[in-house]
Amino acid sequence: MLIFAWTACSSLANAEVADYGFNIQRAELHAFDEGKLYLLDADIDYRFSEPAIEALRNGVCLSLVLRVRIKQDNAWWLEDALLDEKISFRICYHALSKLYQIIYENFDPPLNFVSYNALLEAMGSIREFPVVLASPLSQGERYRASLSVGLDIESLPLPLRPVAYITPAWHLNSPQYKWTFVK
Repeated sequence: MLIFAWTACSSLANAEVADYGFNIQRAELHAFDEGKLYLLDADIDYRFSEPAIEALRNGVCLSLVLRVRIKQDNAWWLEDALLDEKISFRICYHALSKLYQIIYENFDPPLNFVSYNALLEAMGSIREFPVVLASPLSQGERYRASLSVGLDIESLPLPLRPVAYITPAWHLNSPQYKWTFVK
């Protein structure tokens, strides 16, 4: 009987965990401008936890960080990446105007949305986002790329951070999505 109760409780706990989290479904890079610039396309499923949604709807902007990395396919584990770029953006809700916003760090103006679902759809569909390489990739070489996304707890208001650090519902990170490509 005790084993049955433990199994039932762990199943409920796993069901709760599955209700939120980020999942990258697809990602790829396209060369542009003779390989000096790459364009990122990705599809990401964002499922925020209830505490994060409640904070957003109560005026707390949530900062997220996309991390794109490129290494040579035969590179050693500790070898530097050819590209290690972090793309930061915030999502906010403005109660007065009843608008959701995506605010990218280096782009103007913010993108506005009338519903939470429209916000999630736009966030999850990244098309032709510019990623600049410090040095061009060699023709015919094979490369490994990875993409991950996560909520930046450090950017939350100070009174909310201790709760976010100890509450699993605030640890919203995707597994690293990896793929290889040949230039």
